[in-house]
Amino acid sequence: MDLIVMDVAVNAVAGALKAFFSDLPDPLIPYTLHPELLEAAKIVDHIERLQVLKEIVRKFPAVNYEVFKYVITHLNRVSQQSKTTLMTADNLSICFWPTLMRPDFENKDTLSTTKLNQSVIESFIQQNHYFFYGGDIQESSSTESTPPPHHCHSMVEALRPLQLPPPLQPQQIQHSMSLQPEPLI
Repeated sequence: MDLIVMDVAVNAVAGALKAFFSDLPDPLIPYTLHPELLEAAKIVDHIERLQVLKEIVRKFPAVNYEVFKYVITHLNRVSQQSKTTLMTADNLSICFWPTLMRPDFENKDTLSTTKLNQSVIESFIQQNHYFFYGGDIQESSSTESTPPPHHCHSMVEALRPLQLPPPLQPQQIQHSMSLQPEPLI
């Protein structure tokens, strides 16, 4: 799919993706794992924190894991182009963590954990080759613009195009003539 030929703005695609995940009955990252992710985010030792996060991501249901892997891998590729896109792993995690985790913002405790939730998603984006492709942990200062090591080259090959249903055709929409607009007063 060539978005340039279709004249579709990148932010429109990102918005559609976020809307899709927001409309799912449950978030991509299961609610049951949120407390574990928050505890992992508090681990001071960087290596230990990533190891614990890797154990947690393996607890995702299989479909959630595969879709999460696909999304995070894509976000990693976007962050690698941050000089062009201006979207670093930090910026992407700020935009996407609420969509992927879908917290209850009416709960005051959620507001106090916002940065922790965001840092979890940032870690997944920066270290996606470690979490999903058996790669080594990257130095945190260079993950924004450094491509993954050569032994992780298979991560791009592993991506498969998402199979989407055909677009809804106008003739499939049934218009109801019985609904008349109310006159303006």
